[in-house]
Amino acid sequence: MWVLLEDKASTIYRDWKGDFSRHYKEYERETIPADLIHRKDEWDWLCWHFESPDFKTRSAANMTNRGKKELKHHTGRLPIIYRVVHHKEKGEEFPVILAYTETYDTVNDPKAANKNLVS
Repeated sequence: MWVLLEDKASTIYRDWKGDFSRHYKEYERETIPADLIHRKDEWDWLCWHFESPDFKTRSAANMTNRGKKELKHHTGRLPIIYRVVHHKEKGEEFPVILAYTETYDTVNDPKAANKNLVS
């Protein structure tokens, strides 16, 4: 139970901070987001955080790493097992392979999902 709660709290915090990061990138310090209109000290802290060299270094590294991804997941939050079950119910011969190829493709080579199944 605690693991689920921690996971949910972590996701909510990450999304919350991401929303403010996008707001900061667009407006910098000039406009306080509506959620923080009465909490200027928190907005100041977030701005300080987004301007810190450590954050900028990690952010740049993450952007570079996302660009290097060979496989791109594109089904959102729907688990792959739901697609497997869907293909099984349709009577498909290879439901796991079909679900995998629907779920993953590569940035530069859409056929790479098939290659990765073999290797």
